Amino acid sequence: MFVVVLVAPSLTYVLFGSLREGVSVPDKASQLPGYLSDTFLHLDFGYAPKFHKPRGQVLLDTMPVDIALLIGSLVCGVAIGLAAGLVGGARRRSAADRALAVGSAIGMSMPVYWFGAIVLVLFAPQSGYLFQIPFLSWYGGYVPFADSPLRWLQSLWVPWLVLAAPLAAMVYRMTRASLAEALDEDFIRTARAKGLRERIVVRRHALRAALSPVIGLVSVNVALLVTNVIVIERAFNLPGFFRVANIGQFNGLDDKEPPISLADVQALIVEASLLIALTMFLADVLRAKLDPRTRM
Repeated sequence: MFVVVLVAPSLTYVLFGSLREGVSVPDKASQLPGYLSDTFLHLDFGYAPKFHKPRGQVLLDTMPVDIALLIGSLVCGVAIGLAAGLVGGARRRSAADRALAVGSAIGMSMPVYWFGAIVLVLFAPQSGYLFQIPFLSWYGGYVPFADSPLRWLQSLWVPWLVLAAPLAAMVYRMTRASLAEALDEDFIRTARAKGLRERIVVRRHALRAALSPVIGLVSVNVALLVTNVIVIERAFNLPGFFRVANIGQFNGLDDKEPPISLADVQALIVEASLLIALTMFLADVLRAKLDPRTRM
């Protein structure tokens, strides 16, 4: 985890810095030790004139929104995917299984920014053209948890579900396939022969055996989830660091503000690599606990 968090910002500093400053890669690489000791280890990315405070402080102030989006979408995606996979795996080729298969295909193929835009345009409390759902999240409606937990939940639950849609679809398919394979194992036949109820056999025995590949799938898709968090923060105007750093200007999407600086890019990379590495580390620990064969 430490290596990932160290290497990703280092490569970004060398490659992006050499391109922006017009210097060679070896020359920029020679400045890397000073950058790591003076900037990276102290989260000192310089002063942000837009916020009238250091960028490191801006990062710490806005990171809770990014973490809340990542954790909430992970929990929703895994929970929905597992629940659907249990139904599909236990009732293969049923009408419910076929409906879930169609739903998962839609979830994986639908871009999250399009999904979020449709919700805002059609159903948001202040902008819905079709009809307005009172407790739905809306554009710019974020409220900190300390101010109002209920309003905080209202501002985030729709972004959670939007972010969770592709993950839930993938988890459903993996759970269904792994569960179907586990149900044909000998220990499942033994459990059934002992007279255990089918629900107990599926949930307590087969599901535990099927969880390891599901956790592996979630682990390798954390980077995609972080990328989608960047998009959703802009779509719902959530004050996470990916949004306030104006990452759209890096691609020339916003002409009203100055271009994003290399220091902003470095702060973005540090946060993204930290979130990805930590989540993958926790997933690997959980996977090793559930399946001793995956331990190294």
